[in-house]
Amino acid sequence: MDTKSEDVNGQMYEWLLEEIMDAQSVGVPVAVDGENYSVEDVARLREVMEGHYYMKSYVTDHSGKVVHIDFDHITSV
Repeated sequence: MDTKSEDVNGQMYEWLLEEIMDAQSVGVPVAVDGENYSVEDVARLREVMEGHYYMKSYVTDHSGKVVHIDFDHITSV
């Protein structure tokens, strides 16, 4: 992987980790490619994310409250 790709992947990982920490602090679960992760899973998450780019989406309840955050890898950017 070239340096630019590594930089982008590192930024993506940091962004995702911050999102997980923020969501976890308010009790909202976060899934990456359909599997729930917490801050305790950072080493495994790094492996899962290697070489992928992600898109974030929110799952809301009937009142519009965010109840889950999903990150799914995208095939092109």
